[in-house]
Amino acid sequence: MMKPLTKRVVLFYLIALHLVTALLLVQGDTISRAGRKLGLSVRQQEITDHYRLMVAFHTRVDGNVPDGAVIFIGDSLVQGLAVSAVASPAVNFGIGRDTTVGVLRRIPLYSSIARAGLVVVAVGLNDMRFRSNREILANLRAVDRLIPRRVPVLFSGILPIDEDICAREGKRSMQRIGELNTRLKVWTETVDNRYFVDAGQDLLDARGLLAARFHIGDGVHLNSRGNEIWIHVLKEQVARLRRKKEK
Repeated sequence: MMKPLTKRVVLFYLIALHLVTALLLVQGDTISRAGRKLGLSVRQQEITDHYRLMVAFHTRVDGNVPDGAVIFIGDSLVQGLAVSAVASPAVNFGIGRDTTVGVLRRIPLYSSIARAGLVVVAVGLNDMRFRSNREILANLRAVDRLIPRRVPVLFSGILPIDEDICAREGKRSMQRIGELNTRLKVWTETVDNRYFVDAGQDLLDARGLLAARFHIGDGVHLNSRGNEIWIHVLKEQVARLRRKKEK
């Protein structure tokens, strides 16, 4: 039978353990934010096991991508897009939760990009947790430099969100999205064979936020109706660029 003193020691230990655990849970996000401000562990947060697994799948697909295909690169919005409804042949190299850092790391692995008819890049929303708009644009320009100049690149503007639902995640806002899209559009207009398209206006509600009827309930990811609108805008622009290339 356990002695009273031993029981008290065990009870004290269990209470202390629970307190330490609770403290770590509360402070975890604070520590993470502090680390990001110091430039620590950002790459580890962005280059996840899921990312590595998806890249491994992509590299298997890459060698069989036909010449002249339209290659889509981006985050979960791209991953959930029926790219064959936009163009054919087309390949989907979207990865959920990806950022410009992840895109920069994996583009050199896709040999099919050098043989592509067009590359569509749609990424940047997830970056807002880690970096400023200026830094995101700098990364997108670095992505551009990794793609041969002879291959047209279509940058898709960051799509709108519902701030009422996403407010708890912080740093992502319609104001930031609008500012970044404007900078991206202006930049593409100064570079040969680089283009910008934005389906955002067609996805807004009366408040200027992503309409509830177009997302899955999280204020970010498009449902089939939302994707239908994005597909329509992308399809028109891709077709226009193909006609331009044929002239």
